[in-house]
Amino acid sequence: MSRRRAAATLALAACGAAFAQTAVVPDGPRIPSLPEAAFERIDGALRDRVAAADTADAHFVRGLQATMDPGARIEAYAAAYRQRPGEFLFLSSLADACTVRAIPNWPDCAQLDPMSRWASRDADNAAPRVLLAERARARGDLPGLREQVAFAASLRRFDSYRPRGGAVVWTVLQGVASVAREPETPFAATAIGAARANVATAEAAAVCRHDGPAATPEHGDACRHLARSMADRADTWEAREVGLAILWSWTGDAAERSRLAAERDALEASSLSCNRARLALVEALNRDAGSRAAARVIELAAIDDAAKLGEPAACAQLVARARDAKFL
Repeated sequence: MSRRRAAATLALAACGAAFAQTAVVPDGPRIPSLPEAAFERIDGALRDRVAAADTADAHFVRGLQATMDPGARIEAYAAAYRQRPGEFLFLSSLADACTVRAIPNWPDCAQLDPMSRWASRDADNAAPRVLLAERARARGDLPGLREQVAFAASLRRFDSYRPRGGAVVWTVLQGVASVAREPETPFAATAIGAARANVATAEAAAVCRHDGPAATPEHGDACRHLARSMADRADTWEAREVGLAILWSWTGDAAERSRLAAERDALEASSLSCNRARLALVEALNRDAGSRAAARVIELAAIDDAAKLGEPAACAQLVARARDAKFL
């Protein structure tokens, strides 16, 4: 199981195990992935490329690759943000990374306070407000938690910007002559770009626990509004599913829970269709030259769509292109 899917599963469990257990997910397809040898070759070339590079994109990629070193990850994301402060992907990645607590606090986190900075600069986005709510919870500040969730509930977007990561990785890989033209390379860029955690999604489940210490009728109303926004408009599948789980946890009405479960099943079906399309594209890489080239073109378009549209909308486009190319 991927780290991001594991985090989503834990978030669902926090909202209500019964909601997760009632999901009806058909067998297959398996999660699409490149052959290990191809991925390792491309990932190794990417590591060599960014090792000493001093660009915002290279720093961001180093942060993605620092999977076991939170200090190095924070340092890399902070360097990317400082070089390109207008890019919300870099600021949100740093804010997520800074949720890993340390005593004393990580220097870049203390100096930049990326959670507050993100909330201020991305004023109509609920995601950074959820991080601030979790920070208040960790400090034992329940009124502060409720205030941040109420603020988040008034906002229409829940954007993590994680779907933009693949485009940044692809930009770097385009400069690596040894792998840039390989059909597998855009697929590796997508996989590496998706490695960033989606912390605000998991924390939304934590700060909106119906049985949590902050729970009041007013807090429940705010959580329902926030969750509805997540379910309808979040930029990742996980956030939409967690939004539905939060809504399920805050209602005891059997008819409403049945409706939410049906909505969840439809969401899972759409995500599954996307996985089928991705698997078909990966399998096309093992065919003739024309199929390999067509799969590469479709994946490049998917990278561009994800950066502009978010994951669910980009997946719909991917499925349509795969069908048009007769891969489905």
